Amino acid sequence: MKLITLNLWGGIVYEPLMEFIKTHAKDTDIFCFQEMLFGDIPDFTPGDRARGNLFSEIKTILVDFNSHKRISPSKHFQHESIFFGAGQAIFVRKGITVTADGGFLCYDEVPMNTVEGGKVTGNVEWVDIEYSNQILTIANLHGLWQKGTKKVDTPERILQSTIIKDFLSKKKGKKILCGDFNLKPDGKSIALLEEGMRNLITEYGAISTRSGFYTGEEKFADYVLVSPNVGVLDFKVLQDQVSDHLPLLLKFS
Repeated sequence: MKLITLNLWGGIVYEPLMEFIKTHAKDTDIFCFQEMLFGDIPDFTPGDRARGNLFSEIKTILVDFNSHKRISPSKHFQHESIFFGAGQAIFVRKGITVTADGGFLCYDEVPMNTVEGGKVTGNVEWVDIEYSNQILTIANLHGLWQKGTKKVDTPERILQSTIIKDFLSKKKGKKILCGDFNLKPDGKSIALLEEGMRNLITEYGAISTRSGFYTGEEKFADYVLVSPNVGVLDFKVLQDQVSDHLPLLLKFS
């Protein structure tokens, strides 16, 4: 099977993003997206120029997929107010059985240093898939963004990792945790998630998960972690410039 995870950046790099998804829809089984917008109007927001009805437009491309969405409680995206939801979505190719789905926040109260646009983070969306008489849990994480922290450990991020680890520990089958974690690769927050999992970003020697649109210093945000019983056939950080993040591709058995 083939999985792609990507922070969409709200569709700001709109036409290249749509073409990327259309191309990879031919042979991809699962897409995990972060920073999805769920509006109705096919237009761009006035400030950040994000695509308001991004979810419905992607659905028209991924007609051979069933969609699952997780809308955050925030009515902001990046620097502007929006009148519709933002969040995450998982698309699973039709013919693959999803036995359960859901999602949860990784905090009880909004963490410190989280401005309005950052409240779309701290969310996990998940699906359980039954395939070849086996159960696979796929968790799509958009990790906490906290202004000025440069993705280092904070008490809230350590709590987030603990919550996710506890959730995955209750899942008895194979597991994939992927998405935009908003974490540095050498902190306690990522180390907690790595316990009992393979971190393919470090295992495959990735040097960055950020595209040329990103001007910050931190070169890592996105990860794919898998349980040891997932047969990894290939893993790549794709270089397509379709967001301020780079897509991650996993082929597995």
